[in-house]
Amino acid sequence: MKKIMTAVLALYFAYFYTQITLTKDLTFGNNGVVEIGTRTNSMLQLSYYNTPTFQGDKLFLNQTTYNGSNNFIGRKFYRLNNNGTLDSTFGNNGEVSVVTSIHESDSFYSDSNKFYLNSGEKYLSSGQVETGFGNINSSLTTSYHHYKIVLPDGKIISRNQQSISKYDPTGLPDAAFGNNGVQTLISSLENTSTSFGDLVYYDNDFLYEVVINQGGQPHIRKINFSSGNLDSSYGQSGYSQFSSTLSNPVLYCGSSVISQNNTSFIHNYKNGTDGQLTKTNSSGNVDNTFGINGKIDYSDSYVFNGDNYSSAENKPLLYGNYIFLISASYDLNGATTLTKIGLRGYDQSGNQIFINGNVHDVLQEINLTDTFYPIIKDNYLYIFYDNKISRYIFNQSILSINTVMKNKDSINFSNPFKDVLNLNNDEKIKSVEIYDETGRLALKTNKAKNIDTSSLNKGIYFIKITTELNQIISKKGIKN
Repeated sequence: MKKIMTAVLALYFAYFYTQITLTKDLTFGNNGVVEIGTRTNSMLQLSYYNTPTFQGDKLFLNQTTYNGSNNFIGRKFYRLNNNGTLDSTFGNNGEVSVVTSIHESDSFYSDSNKFYLNSGEKYLSSGQVETGFGNINSSLTTSYHHYKIVLPDGKIISRNQQSISKYDPTGLPDAAFGNNGVQTLISSLENTSTSFGDLVYYDNDFLYEVVINQGGQPHIRKINFSSGNLDSSYGQSGYSQFSSTLSNPVLYCGSSVISQNNTSFIHNYKNGTDGQLTKTNSSGNVDNTFGINGKIDYSDSYVFNGDNYSSAENKPLLYGNYIFLISASYDLNGATTLTKIGLRGYDQSGNQIFINGNVHDVLQEINLTDTFYPIIKDNYLYIFYDNKISRYIFNQSILSINTVMKNKDSINFSNPFKDVLNLNNDEKIKSVEIYDETGRLALKTNKAKNIDTSSLNKGIYFIKITTELNQIISKKGIKN
């Protein structure tokens, strides 16, 4: 396989001196879970489309509401304290109900004093509409926008099909922008059904949109919204290049900005069998220092502890220098009503990291029919599912530099190895665990010599060695 051959050509040893521990935050809600509202046919699930956002350490989110005839009647907004309780200073004991027939009444911005709706309204934290906001004849209230954002100076940008509109914080057009608040875009930036741009990042001057041309690879385009033109210095004539080398059909799963100081991005692809992460730098070019020759390959479908898993269609989750991928279990026979949410992680060199002592960690089980959406914020991982939210705490233990240098050459072995693995070690070994590429524990022993590996298939393995001082050294090896 191409993935294995690439790894063979670029084989290296990885010494993991940072260990990730992920635990349920029992101080959040009821033993780590918060339930929002009542799960009925009149209240849909929490998801990406309900725009969970943060106001400092507080969580702001909403649900669509329906009447007994299943007709859309509005939304209910919530603000939660850091411990998961409703914030009594927001609306009516932490809730604000908006009665409307406009589906685009979700929020596009919120802070501690206010929140804006895509339908054009501004609400104060008291739950009251600010009646003086905007103008009913303004395009801020039309349904033809593609997204709206609030800039650091408080002004509002609305990305429309053929133009960009800019508004003052009062909701009125910014007369100094374009033609009375409207800047026409060049024709190639028009959003159409076959060339549509989704926002991934913005600053005071530029919009970064992912666009997938019909039959082509996705790219990020950088738009100067003041001029309505592409930034031609970015990538190739304004478009970044981050093509995947996976075989078709390839599904693009999203991009995450890794450094807001220099706007570099990590991208995620999958094709049902394999997955791949790539990175573009601030110039819009492929970063070949990322992973192995600019790519990190992973298994899209795999087996862990007897369960089949498939990686979820999510953008990469970033925590410090680590990249996390969410996956979900599935039953080929359809005999279960539950699915397990799993987590894998990599560093930017492409090394698979250990989470709670394994390369794959099962977070929790949810109903098979539930959609779920993960967010990493500060030191927490949030999982939104059904009408519930789970929260987990990240911890990492880092060995001292002296310990790392001491252990660097303390354990070696012949690589590739065959049916017997012998570790040449200066450290006393407590246990040896060998994982295959899918994260499955293939072999475990407390021996350092004459380890019988005859049952292992040929391929690449991750070898986790725990010393008697509970220091962990991880190496990558090949079984021939």
